[in-house]
Amino acid sequence: MFKYIFDKISQLYDKKISAKGLAIFRITFSFILLGEVLQLFYFRHLIFDKIPYLIPAEVDIWPVFFFWIIAIIFVILGLFTRISSIINYILTVILIGTITSYEYHMFYTYLIVNFIFIFLPISKSISIDRLLLKLKYSNTRFRYNPPETVSVLAYYCPILLGIGLVYFDSVFFKFNSSLWLNGLGLWLPSSLPQTILFDISTILNLKYLVIALGYFTLLFEAVFLFIFWNKSYRVPILVIGLGLHIGILICYPIPFFALGVSAVYLLMLPSSIWDKFFRRKKTSSAKLKFYYDGECPLCNRTRIIVNHLDTGNHIEFLTVQENYLNEPALKDLEFEQLLNDIHSVDRKGRVFVGLDTYIHVFRSIWYLVPLSFILKVPGIYQLGRKVYKFVAINRTTERCTEDNCGFVIPDLPQNDSEIKILTNYTLKDLKVTGICIGLSILMFFQVLVTYNSPLLKQVRKELGISNFIVFKGIEKASKTIEPFTKAFFGVTHHGVFVDAHFKGYNHTIAVVYKTTSGEDKWLPIFDADGTPGNYLFGPVWAKWSFRSNSPLVNQSRLKESIRDFTSFWAHKNSISLENARFEIRVKKNLEPKEWEHDFLKKQMANPWLDGGEVIWKNKAFYPKVKNIENM
Repeated sequence: MFKYIFDKISQLYDKKISAKGLAIFRITFSFILLGEVLQLFYFRHLIFDKIPYLIPAEVDIWPVFFFWIIAIIFVILGLFTRISSIINYILTVILIGTITSYEYHMFYTYLIVNFIFIFLPISKSISIDRLLLKLKYSNTRFRYNPPETVSVLAYYCPILLGIGLVYFDSVFFKFNSSLWLNGLGLWLPSSLPQTILFDISTILNLKYLVIALGYFTLLFEAVFLFIFWNKSYRVPILVIGLGLHIGILICYPIPFFALGVSAVYLLMLPSSIWDKFFRRKKTSSAKLKFYYDGECPLCNRTRIIVNHLDTGNHIEFLTVQENYLNEPALKDLEFEQLLNDIHSVDRKGRVFVGLDTYIHVFRSIWYLVPLSFILKVPGIYQLGRKVYKFVAINRTTERCTEDNCGFVIPDLPQNDSEIKILTNYTLKDLKVTGICIGLSILMFFQVLVTYNSPLLKQVRKELGISNFIVFKGIEKASKTIEPFTKAFFGVTHHGVFVDAHFKGYNHTIAVVYKTTSGEDKWLPIFDADGTPGNYLFGPVWAKWSFRSNSPLVNQSRLKESIRDFTSFWAHKNSISLENARFEIRVKKNLEPKEWEHDFLKKQMANPWLDGGEVIWKNKAFYPKVKNIENM
């Protein structure tokens, strides 16, 4: 069995495709993670302080965030990618894997994707690491262009682990959910003010459309794991998946979840699309001719760097030795003068020297245009010219010619199939073995965790085998291992938007600050229409809507949350807690059993009830919160 799996994985490992799509995924996903981290950083006192800004956390958390942000930026740039990915994963486990009351489902995707980033060849394209390889193995007589292909497995693994196994577990919840089996899986979450960003009743009132979309989503998740491998299904799956998550982005207060999963779906785009998008144009379209000393080591390295950055091929590189006589714009310049300074010529025949050449180089590369403007700022420009002159004067002047260098190809990195570990065992074999074992372990973890899903519990109960010692043992093992797999790999249950998310959540709790003049200021938790405010996005929304609030409201936990949110908001808005009063407002919601016309509008129109008040006096908290259950 293992040999069969090994051979299949080995075949996929040998199938090489462009690395550009993987690089786009690395950059896109990491930018989304960076946005999530910046949000967590903004709310760090709310999340980690014992009482926000009043009783700080035992450890000052901002340095950890600082290093995490730097690591993510390095991953985005593809700089020291392996070590940056390791640091990124460790800090993800520390700051996301350990969060409980603020956790939400995107955290699990961050954990598994950041884990496999350590092993994926994510820096093979569009990275500084690739540039460093070019510089390391190139010289004046030879330019090294590192391979820009990766195994198709590098695309499959994030899709399998980041989406496939999530849907696999999810269907074992949804096929046991009356909500989804009745076609209301999309309608109900979108019909409750506390889960929706704005009124979309126009769509929700199309009964058969929303019910059909509910069933279609259920079917899509059920078959995804078994069909995404098939190339002919990939584009339709991509369109459906992106469509669903764009809908989530528009409707629900979990933008990084929608964007993060969409980033994984981008891996399903045919790699040829990215190749066409990044294909270099012919030099006839060059905006700038870049003349450099072809025998100067530093000049050649500069040429490699600029050419690497010039993804649009807008700059034509020409050696002074072979081309200066053919350039009319340079006819009045001495040969030695051309060797001593970098020169360039634009389409109008204008000549630029030294720093001015680099300014026009940056103008020719779309994402470096801002840098060209910065270098023109008075003061910076003069300093830049001095730095350039210092480097130009002190660079190595011994030129590498045929006489003193010859043509020497450096020792290039070997292919992993050529590196032998044992007589008949190569580095490639070791990697394939590692992939087989790693994927098998992670999939085993997910199957073991899924064993305790509602549908499988129901099946065991119907078959009368729930109390068999072997099945009880597996159940115990599943419960034991899940906290570990969840914290380190994001392998957990994925019962997203099922009955339990809404059963008993028939109340929305908002907080209003009463100014000294009697004016109401709604805290950005829930707005006056009952929809989430500016604070309730992602983990903060999960914390307030499902942890502070609950089917049977825990009064003690609710009071602590009100204390923390009011303390945090007051500090951010320069409100003194020496003497401050907040009112609690409660909106009662209905729990529908079937589709209902204009249900969302009716819930948004429900009146706010008096839920009590809380007083801050001399920075001490005095809650008088009514029993929400009895309202």
